[in-house]
Amino acid sequence: MIRWISLYSVIFLIHLLALFNPTSVFMGSLHAQVSNDECSGAVSIGLGVQSIDTTLATSSSDPIPTDTCPGTALGEVLFDVWYSLNVPETGLMTITTCDTVNFDTDVIVYSGPCNNLVPLACHGDSLSCFVQGTSNSWNTVLANIPVAAGENLTIRIGGYGSQDSGSGTFEVSIAPPPPPPPPTIPHDECLDARQAIIGMNTLITTGGTTSPEPFSSITGCSALGQMHADVWFRWVSPADGFISLRSCEIVDFDTDLVVYSGECDDLSQRACSGDESNCTIMGTGMPSYNSRIEQLSVLAGEVLHFRLGGWGSGDFGSGDLLLEFEVDVINSVSGTSEPGSWEVIVTTELSGECDELIFSVPGSEVTLTGPFFAGDSVTTTLQTATNPGFVDCCVTPIFGSQAGFSECSSAAVLGPIIVEACASSLTPIPDAGEPVEIPILVSGDPALNVLDVQLQLQTTHSDASQLTVELSAPDGSTQILHNMPQNSAGSGLNLIWWMSASAPGQIFDDGGFWMPSGGNLYAFTGPLQTGTWTLRISDEVPGQVGEVELSCLRFFDVSSTPASGQDLIIGNANNVVQVAREGSIASFGMESVICNGGTDPLHWYANPDPRHPMMIFNMFRVDEDRIIQIGGSWAKHGWSSAQADACGFGCDPSPTNQETGIGCSDTYGAAGNAAQINMGPRSEIEPWTGAFTWDGSFMSQDTGPWDGIEERLSVEDSDLDPQQNPGSQFLAEVYVIQPADVDPFSNHAWEPISVSGSPGGTWNIDMTAPAINSPVQDAWPGAEVITVSPPGIGDGHLYLASKVTDLGNGTWQYEYALYNLNYGAAIGAYEIPLPLGVEISAPYFYSPLTRSPFYSDTPWEFFRSDTHLRWQTREESAGSAANPLRWGWLYNFGFIADIAPVQAEVTMESHSASPFPFLTAITQAPPPPPDLPSFKRGRCNLDGQVDLADALYLLDYQFNAGQTPPCLDACDFNDDGNIDISDGINLLGYLFMSQAPPPDPGPLECGVDSSPDTLDCMEGQTDCP
Repeated sequence: MIRWISLYSVIFLIHLLALFNPTSVFMGSLHAQVSNDECSGAVSIGLGVQSIDTTLATSSSDPIPTDTCPGTALGEVLFDVWYSLNVPETGLMTITTCDTVNFDTDVIVYSGPCNNLVPLACHGDSLSCFVQGTSNSWNTVLANIPVAAGENLTIRIGGYGSQDSGSGTFEVSIAPPPPPPPPTIPHDECLDARQAIIGMNTLITTGGTTSPEPFSSITGCSALGQMHADVWFRWVSPADGFISLRSCEIVDFDTDLVVYSGECDDLSQRACSGDESNCTIMGTGMPSYNSRIEQLSVLAGEVLHFRLGGWGSGDFGSGDLLLEFEVDVINSVSGTSEPGSWEVIVTTELSGECDELIFSVPGSEVTLTGPFFAGDSVTTTLQTATNPGFVDCCVTPIFGSQAGFSECSSAAVLGPIIVEACASSLTPIPDAGEPVEIPILVSGDPALNVLDVQLQLQTTHSDASQLTVELSAPDGSTQILHNMPQNSAGSGLNLIWWMSASAPGQIFDDGGFWMPSGGNLYAFTGPLQTGTWTLRISDEVPGQVGEVELSCLRFFDVSSTPASGQDLIIGNANNVVQVAREGSIASFGMESVICNGGTDPLHWYANPDPRHPMMIFNMFRVDEDRIIQIGGSWAKHGWSSAQADACGFGCDPSPTNQETGIGCSDTYGAAGNAAQINMGPRSEIEPWTGAFTWDGSFMSQDTGPWDGIEERLSVEDSDLDPQQNPGSQFLAEVYVIQPADVDPFSNHAWEPISVSGSPGGTWNIDMTAPAINSPVQDAWPGAEVITVSPPGIGDGHLYLASKVTDLGNGTWQYEYALYNLNYGAAIGAYEIPLPLGVEISAPYFYSPLTRSPFYSDTPWEFFRSDTHLRWQTREESAGSAANPLRWGWLYNFGFIADIAPVQAEVTMESHSASPFPFLTAITQAPPPPPDLPSFKRGRCNLDGQVDLADALYLLDYQFNAGQTPPCLDACDFNDDGNIDISDGINLLGYLFMSQAPPPDPGPLECGVDSSPDTLDCMEGQTDCP
C-alpha cells in the first residue's frame, strides 16, 4: 500500500506542475538536451573523423559573425553543438561536412574563452559539398585556417535554417603551413610602377603586398573584390584615343583591375573591373572571374596607372595584362541627303593618320583605301533604304588590319517632295501683340496622297520660349506646333518640324529637325489641300523682338518598304532552363536563335556602340477564357556573333564576330541569356527605331550584385504550376530589336512549351515545338487578332486580340488582350463604347508583374460612364507610380454585358507625349452609343445666326412659357448645365459688349457638348453635319 500511495503522490505532483508549465514537465522528459549544446559544454576532440548529432540540440544565443565571412552563404546556425580542440601542430586547418552529414550545415571557429569568443573563420554552403544522400551542394568546407600548436579553439556546427538538424560525421585535419613567400616583386607599389607597353605586359603577383591607395566601384565595376597583392604599370598616351585592358584567359588567378589618371601623389580613378562575363581564368574555363575594361577614352599625353591584384586573399599568381590602344583619328562625321535620292553623303574630318576608312549606314558599306592624314576631309556616298527617317552614319578607321574607334552621327533621309511652298518676305513679330499671320500658297494636284509633312521656320527672335506657333490648313483644321516650351528658353527659333524627328531638346536655332512640342503634323496627311495655309506666330512675353525670315511647307508621298538591308529573323529556339529561385519565384534563361535574312551583314557591335541586337524573353499562359503574360525579362544586349546556318538560308560568313553574315545565324545559350551583367532596362531602348544610348544609361552603371531573379525572366510558381492551372497551355517568346532591322514583324516568335515540376523546386521545360513568327495572341483559340498602328511611320505597332463568348443566359463575356509590340509612347488608357442601359458586371484587368524600379505594378483603374467603359493608369507626370503598357508586355481587359457584340471602334490613349494621343481600332465590342447632334453654341432658335433673336427666343422660353428650344445645349451659353437668366445676359454681353465667346463648340464651329449635364439636343442645327 505504501508503494501505491507514493505512486499516486508522484502522479498528483506531475499533474500539479503541468498546470503551471505543461511544456517543461512533458517536453523535458521527451527532449533531453545534448551535453555539448552550449559553448560551456563543448566536447573535447582531436584530429580525424568526429561524430555529430544535433537532433536534440537547441539554438545558442551567441551572435552569428556574418562580417567575418561575407559571401560564404552562412545561415542561421540553428540547433548548434560545440567542440573544443587543442591544436596539436602548426599548419592550415580544414573542417569538412561534405557527404557525411545529413543536413545543411554552418561551421564557425573561435578563439578565446566562452565569455569572450573571437570568430576566426566561418562558412555556409561550399561548391560541390553535398548534403549526405542528396545532390544539394549545401554542406561546408572550412579550409586553410592558420593555426599554431598549443592553441585552444572552439568549433560550432549548426543548421542553415529552421529545418536543418540531424546527424553524421565531420573531419578535422591540419596540413603543413605553406612555404614563406618569395621576395617582394619589383613593381609592387605605384612609385615603382613598370612602364606598360601596347600588347602583353608580363606580371607576377606572388609575394606582392597590397597597396594602400584607395579604390572603389564608383566608376562602374562588376563584382570588385579586395585588390590583394597588387602590381602597378604606368603608361603615357601617345595620342587621343581609346584603350582596352583585359586579363581574360591570360592570368591564372581571379583578378581586380583599376585604372587611375595622374601621378602617384595625385591619382584619380578612371575605371575599374572585377568579374566580367565571358572573361575566364587562364586554363580553367571556370566562371567569369577575370577583368576587362573596354573603350576608355584617353587624351594625348595623359599619364595613366594600371593596378592589377587578386580578388581575394588567396588570389595571386602570374600571367599577362593586355593593353590595346586605338587612335582617335576621326575628328567629326556628318551626313546629308537630298530628298528622294535615298542616298547619304557622308563626310569625315581626320585628326590623325590611318590606312583605310570604312563608311557605313544601315544597309550599305563602302571602304576607301588611303593612306589618309591629319586634316584630310574624306567624303563618299552611300545608298540607303527607301524609307524616310534618321539613319546612323558611321566611319571606322583601319590601321593595317586593325580597326580603330568608330564615330557616328545621324542624317535625315527624306522621300521625294511632291509639293513645296515657301514665304520668304521679312515679317516683324509684334512684341506681346497680336499674332502675325504668314500666308503660304500651296498649289498642286488635290488627288496627290500626302504621307508626311514638314514645316521649316526661320526667325531672328532670340527666345523661342516666348513664342507660340500654329499652322492652319485651307479646310480650317489647326495644329499648335510650338507653345512656349520652357526647354527652349534662351534659344532662338530656326528649325524644321518633322514627326520623324526626336522630341525637342534645348537648342531650337541650329536649323535642325525637332518633333513639334505640341500638335501633330500627321493631321495634315491624306489628299493634298491646295489653297492658302496660314502660319500664326505670337510673341506672348514683352521684351524680345524678332522677324520671320523664311517659312516653308514640304509635302511627301508614300515610300515603298525596303526589300534589302539587315533583316533580323527569329529562328527556332529549343531550350529554357531554370537558373535560380528566390522564394516562390523562379528565374529562367531562354535560348535565342537569330538569323540574318537580309542582303547585308547584321551588326553585332558591343556596347557602347548601339548597333547590336537587344533581346527580351517572355512567358504566357493560355487559360480557358483568356491569354495572360506571366513573366518577362530585361533586355539582353548582344555583343558577338557566330556564323552558323540555323535557319537554312545558306550562310555567307562574316570575317568578324561583330556581324552575322548574310544568311547566317547566331545562337545564344539559355544560361548565357540569363547573365545579368549583359542586361539593361527595356525602357532605355526606343522600340520603334531601336535607339539606345550607353553613356549615362542605367545599364552602364548596373554592376550588381543581383539576387537570383532580378532582371531575369521570372515567374511565380503559382502561375507556372500545371497542377494549379489544369488544362492551360504555356508559351515562350523570344523578341529581338536591332536598330537596322528592316522588318519589325519577323523579329519575334513564340512556341508552346511543356512544364513539369513542383513549386519550390526546379521547373523542367520542354521547348522543342517549332517557333511561330506571329502575334502571341494567335495561340488563343477563337480570338480575333488585329494590328493597331498610328498613321504614317511616326511610331510602332500593337496587337489587339478580342474574344466574345455567348454565356447562354442573355449575357456575353468580352475579353481583350493588348500587346505592345514596339509602340514607343506606351498606352495609358483603353476605352470601349457602350450604349445606354447596358448592364455590366465583372470588370477585369490584369497586368504581369514587371518588377521594374522605373514603373509601378499597380492595376489600372476602371471607370464606367453612360457611353464608355474605361481602364487607365496614372498620367506620365506620376513617374514611377504609373503602370503604362510598354513594349514587349501584354495587358488584359474584360467584362460581362447583356448585349451582343458588333464591330465597333475602341480607343487606346498614348501615355507619354506623342503626336498620336489616340489610336483607334475596329474590333468586337458592344454597339456604340448613337451620335450626339452637332450644334453651335448660342444659336438657340436654330435660324443659322447668333444674334439678338436668339437672346429674345431664350428669354421668351424662360419667362413667357414660350416654345421649348429643340437644342437646349445650344441655349446653355455659359455651359453650366442650366438654362437661366445668366445665359441670356452672357449672350447679350457677347453680342453687344465684346465679352468672351462661349465655351466649345462656340458660335462658329459645329460640335457636341463635351461637358456632362442633363440638357438635351433633340435636333441638330441644319448647317452642322
